[in-house]
Amino acid sequence: MGEFVGIDPGGAERLMHQMSISKNVLAQTRPGLEAAIAEAGASWTGPQGVAAMHRSWAFFDDTQRDLKWRMDTLKQTVPSSGNGQVGVFFTFNNEAEATRQGKADAVPIAEALKQHEIENSMKSWRKVTAATAATKEKLKDPAYAASLLAALGPDRFRALFMHWMKDKGPAAMDKGLPPSVVQQGRESLGPLAEAYANAERAGRLGEEWRQFIETTDPGLLTGLVTMSKPSSTLLNQVARRVLGRSLAADRPTSPNWNLNALVEAYDANPQALQKLLAEDKDAAGWLLHPGRFMRTGVPGFEERLAGVLDKALRPGAGNDRERERAWLNIISAVGARDTPWLGGQWIPNAWLRRGESSPVSQALAKNVAPYLDKLARLQAKESSPDLTKLHPAPPWDRLDPDTAARFLGALMQDKAAANTLLKSWREYTVSMDIGRFHPFDSDPKTRAGFVNISALSSGAANLLLDGSAYAEWSDDEYADWVAGVMLTPIDWLSNKYWPIDNPATATVRDRGQDDLKDRIKNKITDYFDGKSDDTAENVANDIIEWQKQWVIKSLAQHRQMELTEEDVDMIDKAFKGRLYQALVKALERRGG
Repeated sequence: MGEFVGIDPGGAERLMHQMSISKNVLAQTRPGLEAAIAEAGASWTGPQGVAAMHRSWAFFDDTQRDLKWRMDTLKQTVPSSGNGQVGVFFTFNNEAEATRQGKADAVPIAEALKQHEIENSMKSWRKVTAATAATKEKLKDPAYAASLLAALGPDRFRALFMHWMKDKGPAAMDKGLPPSVVQQGRESLGPLAEAYANAERAGRLGEEWRQFIETTDPGLLTGLVTMSKPSSTLLNQVARRVLGRSLAADRPTSPNWNLNALVEAYDANPQALQKLLAEDKDAAGWLLHPGRFMRTGVPGFEERLAGVLDKALRPGAGNDRERERAWLNIISAVGARDTPWLGGQWIPNAWLRRGESSPVSQALAKNVAPYLDKLARLQAKESSPDLTKLHPAPPWDRLDPDTAARFLGALMQDKAAANTLLKSWREYTVSMDIGRFHPFDSDPKTRAGFVNISALSSGAANLLLDGSAYAEWSDDEYADWVAGVMLTPIDWLSNKYWPIDNPATATVRDRGQDDLKDRIKNKITDYFDGKSDDTAENVANDIIEWQKQWVIKSLAQHRQMELTEEDVDMIDKAFKGRLYQALVKALERRGG
């Protein structure tokens, strides 16, 4: 029984593909050839006729099936086989033998379960686990695993796990079990969990097993994936079943070990999480609902979730296109109009723990940086619709700037995340090297380069200003942050285009910028505190005017190039045209 075989996985895959092509050719040729032979009758000159063609097709089919069985078994035994020949021991001589044995081994399990349902004793349960343990050395063969499961059937398979879980507490089937308890179950029912995972990975489960996922309690399903090494497909099927439940079903009456089990599984397979977030537009909203991940009752859960999100979403992780689609769905979910991150839906605001550190917010803020350009283009499209070269490409064109702003605002409730976003924006602006293009150059292409890059930089600034209104900061902290954003254009205009070689003179210029920042901060805090009758529009107008006058005055004081009326107008547009509306919206939302 069994044999040791050497297989070249790459060569075997190519051979199976070639046999599929040959079978298709024979299948397409057969009807016409059969008709021609029948019409020719006795005058047919071929020596063998239709029977030979049937035998050829059957030979390809039998050989392909046997090779597929061997490849399926190889993949279970050596998941990453690489190139060249791989040696593997086959428990069975062929697929038929494996199938027969799987069916036979299901009988003692079924009989032991039946007896246990009558006796319901430790002794009868030990007989069940002894019968399941007898399958352990054969489970790498997916044909055996599939046959075993088919003989047991979904109902009996489910009953085995339910009998084990029934004394693990009233919430076990609904909320899952702690890892230590699941580990105990692995010793008794682990072989059945492995059988399920192996058969599913090889694509050998029938339709009834898909329905099994849809009708089985979440606690049992998460126990199943914890006891085995599930494929990405199986893991994501279970995740949809667990995460798709209503928030009411996940009320924190007891620890939600289901979510913990999913995060542990995704920690071992972060690309599966990336795939889930990319392919299921609802999954991000389910997983990243604060009412779910902030109240699991499992110590350290949010930190573990943040770590897994970092693995799945960091630059270079997994597949570039899948990662991009995952980010698009995350931004759409977190930045939705009724987002619970900003107090929407039915979640009480107290649950959000505003003002506290959020590891999830920090993980998202850190890894969204490569997509800041996509978001900046959304805002540039809205503020400069005629600059079509700046418009975002699909699929980012489906987003709207308000959604992007709410997403950033949701993250910015965490101060560390807000500072990360501001740092990323400044790095993004520097990376475009706007100094290549002078705003007053005689070459139209150079001026166009300046306009395009300043539009993108300001687009990102607009989104940050818009989102910052949601941040749970003190008025002084908020005013300081806004002033920093508003001074950035002055920084690059004065340093890039009007550099001052004399250190002492440059220090005077920089001190002037600090004075202007304080003036902007005081204007904003007075507005918030109701110490002035100014409207948000008046405050924004004053800040923009102060920016423009500071540049003009600074140039005159330090004998730099004299500005023409057109130059002054350009500076005014650079400040007011790009930042005014976003500043007004931010001030109004924050409230005076």
